Amino acid sequence: MKNVYQFFSRSGFLSSSYTLKFLFIAFIGVHIPLIVLIMAIVFDWMPFKGWNVIWIALTATLVATGLTLLLLKSLLWPILQAKNALQDYTRKKIIPVLPIHYTDEAGQLLQQVQVAIDSMDALLKERKDILTLLSHDLRTPFTQLIGLGELLQVEKNQELSGKYGGIIKKMSEEQLVFIQDIIQILESGKENDISHIFEARNIADILSIAIDMQQLSAARKQIQVVVHSIPAVKVKCNNRLLSQAISNIIGNAIKFSHRGGEVIVKLHVFSGHIHLLVADKGIGFESGKAELLFQKFTSEGKTGTDGEISSGVGLYLTRKVIQNHGGMIAAFSEGKNKGAVFTIQLPIAH
Repeated sequence: MKNVYQFFSRSGFLSSSYTLKFLFIAFIGVHIPLIVLIMAIVFDWMPFKGWNVIWIALTATLVATGLTLLLLKSLLWPILQAKNALQDYTRKKIIPVLPIHYTDEAGQLLQQVQVAIDSMDALLKERKDILTLLSHDLRTPFTQLIGLGELLQVEKNQELSGKYGGIIKKMSEEQLVFIQDIIQILESGKENDISHIFEARNIADILSIAIDMQQLSAARKQIQVVVHSIPAVKVKCNNRLLSQAISNIIGNAIKFSHRGGEVIVKLHVFSGHIHLLVADKGIGFESGKAELLFQKFTSEGKTGTDGEISSGVGLYLTRKVIQNHGGMIAAFSEGKNKGAVFTIQLPIAH
């Protein structure tokens, strides 16, 4: 079937029109009996009288009809391919690789089916990632809120109690807006473009939120988060998503640092971009496996130095958020137990 469609697609005047292919085959099929009768007369195949004429015409008509139907059925190959591709995707989630170089109407159908399936699959994956983002990035702050609540129950110092209460209030407000933003993205259907909820924000404010979200984790391991002077620059971003992404990086540094250690946060500005660096002196990783850390459900996920659980999706989601902000993220380490450095590059808002 495929060969018949390919053959007629190579013919000059038939290549760009699916309708012409059908009409051409039908035209030839209708005239085969007449052509056979003419050839029988010209070449005197048999006495041309009585039943001979009827038998010749009837045989030629039956053969022509069968051949025409066979060829027309073969021309349905691209339509069957499109149907099978849709069935395979809807039933088994198999992504097809359809031929998209044909230029007639059927070829355009194959192109549109391929584009539709690719777009649908990308959309479904994006929605799954958002759900994973919700489950991952809501778990950490709520765990911290529970921990802060426990501290409040036993804290006698009024000043410290007020500080813990302020952190709880700030984190709760940020998470509420974060959830609202995610709902807005899902309702708008713009999972691949979150720029409609971007605004210019001071990077120092974003870092402050990100560090606040990890204060409890750092305090529990007696780890000091040292922030070097931050230049007064703005980035165009979704405040909640970006602060959550940076918080994930700082949280990772804390998770894989040894008790009583130090996490350093620096920021430089050059070439129209901010370059944020988060460094620790923890367990590190093999230098050749940096990219594996950003894979979804990476096999390189490890438990923290105090037994903290790793979901295997944190860095994957963080990279997606950074990329949606037009930035890049990379990881470096000289080897196991030699610490790690994560760098984030983002364009400055103009």
